[in-house]
Amino acid sequence: MEAILLASSSWRRKEILESLDIPFETVDPDVDEAARDSLPPAERVVALAADKAEAVAAQAADGAPRLVLGADTLVCLPRTGENELVMGKPESRHEARAMIEALAGRDHSVHTGIALLDRASGKIRKLRSDSLVRFAPMVAEEIERYLDTEEWQGVAGAYRIQGAAAQFITRIEGSWSGIVGLPLRELYVILSEAGYRFRPVVAGK
Repeated sequence: MEAILLASSSWRRKEILESLDIPFETVDPDVDEAARDSLPPAERVVALAADKAEAVAAQAADGAPRLVLGADTLVCLPRTGENELVMGKPESRHEARAMIEALAGRDHSVHTGIALLDRASGKIRKLRSDSLVRFAPMVAEEIERYLDTEEWQGVAGAYRIQGAAAQFITRIEGSWSGIVGLPLRELYVILSEAGYRFRPVVAGK
């Protein structure tokens, strides 16, 4: 199978590609994400995914994979009459606590944008996955016990849906893989449109 170039250092995205048996190489993209802060979150994730793919493609060697995949995910709380409130990566336990307290008992959105750049043609394809997640109400003891896991470190919104926080999630509408960081349906569509040849499925295997 053709390898792709993943413009991300996210181990979650790497795990998803590995689970699909898609060969890939990774490059950490050097982009200024703050440059897109003026965009609404749902537009921002697509723009940033494209920025990452283009940044990595620009520095790719001649023998690098043809297809470069960028992705970006934002966790957001709704605000009346305004753009959604973006919840970034907490820098301390105190910030993580404030985020989980804000999420508890409420719905929030998770937007993930993906962009696939074809280095041969220069064409870039973009798609977005939008999901809704609801947390159960949480008492202080539950929040502190969750924070003790330290799973809040380095993740937007202070939680990983595939981790300990899942015991407090009561409802998901949309794409579980999109919430993780790489929506499988959108990924399949965007690769298919680029002429990617998937490994044939063999019955019984």
